Amino acid sequence: MDYLISKREVLEKYNISYGALYRWKRLGLIPEDWFIKKSTVIGQETFLKKAQICQRVELILNRDENTSLEELSEILASKQKQQQSQRRLILDNGFECFEFSLEELKKAVLTDGERNVGILEYLQEVSL
Repeated sequence: MDYLISKREVLEKYNISYGALYRWKRLGLIPEDWFIKKSTVIGQETFLKKAQICQRVELILNRDENTSLEELSEILASKQKQQQSQRRLILDNGFECFEFSLEELKKAVLTDGERNVGILEYLQEVSL
């Protein structure tokens, strides 16, 4: 189970500014879809998956001093693209085996006769 941490807690934990966090977001160092908006008793708050954001912030803060944020962004984008091309869905019914890259799939639905669940979105989320 992924535990969430508020944006405010991330800023405090790493002693970074709101501006720095959003600069990293604009540069693609922190993907937009990592920001989860939730209603709380004090209004709407933004959360992130704790393990995911902490690892990324530490990577940014501890990067080699000769590596710019822009270069780090390119490195991470390249790594993610490579990982995505390696993600595969394998279906084996005991007689035949079908293998697809997630990028090849256009639609995948799990149904129980009454409801359909889009599993492509689920697979994209869990393979991040």
